[in-house]
Amino acid sequence: MPHIQEPQMKREPRTGIDILVVGGGIGGLTFAIEAHRKGHDVRVLERNDEGQYSGEIIMITSSALETPKKWPGFLERLRALASPPTFDLRKYDGTFIQHHAPGDSANPSLSIYRKRLHSLLNTYVKELGIPITYDAKVDAYFDSNTSGGVILKSGQRITADVVIAADGVGSRSREIIDGNREKPISSGFVVYRTSFPTGPAMGKYPLVAREFLGHDHRGFMYIGPGAHMVISHDNGELCYLLTCKDENGTATESWSKTTSTDRILDVVKDWDPFVTEVIKATPNNQVLDWKLMWRDPQPQWVSKGGHVVQLGDAAHPFLPTSFSGGTMAMEDAYSLAACLHVAGKQNVALATKVHNKLRFERVSCAQKLGFKNREIFHNTDWKDEKATPTKQHKMVGDWLVCHNPEKYVYDNYHKCAEHLDTGVEFLNTNIPLGYKYRPWTVRGLLGASERGEVVEDEGDWS
Repeated sequence: MPHIQEPQMKREPRTGIDILVVGGGIGGLTFAIEAHRKGHDVRVLERNDEGQYSGEIIMITSSALETPKKWPGFLERLRALASPPTFDLRKYDGTFIQHHAPGDSANPSLSIYRKRLHSLLNTYVKELGIPITYDAKVDAYFDSNTSGGVILKSGQRITADVVIAADGVGSRSREIIDGNREKPISSGFVVYRTSFPTGPAMGKYPLVAREFLGHDHRGFMYIGPGAHMVISHDNGELCYLLTCKDENGTATESWSKTTSTDRILDVVKDWDPFVTEVIKATPNNQVLDWKLMWRDPQPQWVSKGGHVVQLGDAAHPFLPTSFSGGTMAMEDAYSLAACLHVAGKQNVALATKVHNKLRFERVSCAQKLGFKNREIFHNTDWKDEKATPTKQHKMVGDWLVCHNPEKYVYDNYHKCAEHLDTGVEFLNTNIPLGYKYRPWTVRGLLGASERGEVVEDEGDWS
């Protein structure tokens, strides 16, 4: 990462709001930076040691890249580490379908390795002087009418005006928010994923060299019966993610469990030989084996007293096919920081509830889009040319990309607060145009899929 002079961020006047962020991932660190800019007093607890960054390539769309324009030097550093999120969509046998370039041309989306984004956010937080404590494991959350807090495994109690639970899937905060302890539901699918240096692979496998030699960045998505595969080459690193049916049911929801590539070579035995070469190039023939678990959308992200609020995966985990998990966590961060800025110290409990109301329907729609995309990828009848994915199909619609979550708060906070206070009608406009939100469940969508029903919603999701 090039050396950049310490950022001289122009902060809003101090609000006096004391905020504790639990979780130093993408959502938690993004919130810490924006909360600092908004004039809040913020500190971060991270359960892992510093530098434990992992994860393959993800897409961050334009809606999450508006607010960071106000962070001195950040976007320049980010784009230096990233690439355009462009890729060719191909049929499993290699037939070209269309070229995808999602995003707003005025503020381009980007693809970046999760570990690079995480490292940059962590560095920027420290440059701003925001306190961050590592190896701080939270055992429980608590809430009152005046403050929230956590109890560490060491027994230490820490309180704040607002506690942000950005500690991912399975956050202990759920116990004081709605008490929901339902186990996640298996999607019936698994992701096999890995990344490794491209150079050795190009030297040994001619089809890999043919596709990547001379390209700093190139990406593909292959879609076939019951499976799809993302392949990305970015500045000397090759990454792939193969999503397919979990036939053996042995994968676990883990970032570290591995399995042999022999298993996935069987999945793609009739696919483009290039796909086979990419898999065979995997070092030690080992890939990460990650079972895809689903959780029903949870409308309640805020504790009863309003002083503990979930953010990112703690509130709304995503399927990879949504292409929106990282984006939605960053959007959450800008929204919540702005809500607290509008409300002020005396109204933080209202601010968290307004944020929840402004965000839930949008996030739930983005989660559902992940299911819709997967159905298109896996269930196409390739014998019927009319059924193949159309050139107009967008995996990430304009309603997701063309949005400014910070501005949306300033435009809608008071109307939403009045709705919560008096019941006067308030309708969100950050969801697909013409769509009236309806609750849905994972089992409902999976049941429709098993019956061969196409999940369609009114409105413009393009």
